[in-house]
Amino acid sequence: MCVRWYSGVSALVSLLVLPVWAEGAWKSSRDVSGVTVQSRDTSSKYKEHRGSVSLCGDLQTVLLFVADVDQLPQWVPNTPSARKLEESASGIVYHVVTKAPWPYKPRDMIYALEVDLQGSSARVTMKGLPERIPPEAGMYRMKAADGLWTFQPKGDQLEVTLRLWIDPGGGPAALVNRRAGTTVGRMLANLGKKFTCSTQTMIVSSA
Repeated sequence: MCVRWYSGVSALVSLLVLPVWAEGAWKSSRDVSGVTVQSRDTSSKYKEHRGSVSLCGDLQTVLLFVADVDQLPQWVPNTPSARKLEESASGIVYHVVTKAPWPYKPRDMIYALEVDLQGSSARVTMKGLPERIPPEAGMYRMKAADGLWTFQPKGDQLEVTLRLWIDPGGGPAALVNRRAGTTVGRMLANLGKKFTCSTQTMIVSSA
């Protein structure tokens, strides 16, 4: 797989990717797998989450890994399957199934992922496309999802930050917010293990 859809392709998505109704101040909430997770309120009942981790890996290698849909079940929590639907010069579109706790049905969602290379840094946007394909049997289609990865060199390491907001289409806010924050923390922690440094530190935040 070649990350060839870098420069300038996600200008519009970058403006839309995070919920425009995010309003609250970031607050540290808890530690997840050694990562500090922060969160903040939105005008939705579901919070936005954010976190950061320092990696030992070059930008190209890390981007290729994050954008490899086939690898997502290996490091994204509660993801039994993921498949690529489309790939073009502007990015990729993929389908993800997410486990849900009993008695809720598994969730599924279609995401558009686009990469914007900015010199030695990069932004990767994820935008939920709930109406892109019909829901699959036995699944409950998520209502909305937005995410943003940023990759910024810091000395000899690469600082990676993830912001995530989801609306699963129902469920208690406390449960959804806790699981979403845990997902952010574990995703970043798993990246830290994949691209480990001997003196690595991890900080994760969620909203």
